[in-house]
Amino acid sequence: MWTDVRLHLIRHAEVTPRPERPGPSWHLSSAGREAAEHLGAAERWASCAAVFSSPEPKAVATAQRIAAPHELPLRIDRDLREVDGRPWSDDYRADVQRYLAGEALAGWEARDEALARMRQAVARIADAGEEAAIASHGLVLTLYLADLGALDADATFALWSSIRFPDVALVDIAAGRVLEAFGASG
Repeated sequence: MWTDVRLHLIRHAEVTPRPERPGPSWHLSSAGREAAEHLGAAERWASCAAVFSSPEPKAVATAQRIAAPHELPLRIDRDLREVDGRPWSDDYRADVQRYLAGEALAGWEARDEALARMRQAVARIADAGEEAAIASHGLVLTLYLADLGALDADATFALWSSIRFPDVALVDIAAGRVLEAFGASG
């Protein structure tokens, strides 16, 4: 069991959308790189033992800009990736709302499967017993935090809608609670 393990959950910085390419291959925009650099300069990372990241380029680039200035090891964890199979569409926001409410969408990774792998990844990271940062994605981070807070469908969608690029939430794993919500760090 974990005691005093705090994890910084990070949504990656802004990307350059390329609808003709799969979302997992998108990279940070110039504004996203700048915002990630600014985030990486924060002193909050000095207490972290490591930075973990999804393998997607946008998350890795965000994580690198946090890890490098603080000389933290960067570890890639495939289970931190975004929900698989999400096609880009003009109705993406409506699709996300339906998905977060529990509706199965053709081609999208099952909601319970995405949540289960995110829980497992967070548990593996917490098992080290050290404060760490996790760079990941809006949907899986929303699933994880909604589960932690037992949020209903409307509150879950509101959470997803409020997360910025980049953004950070802080959780106390042992207590199973959010210490700092997304958007709280200004």
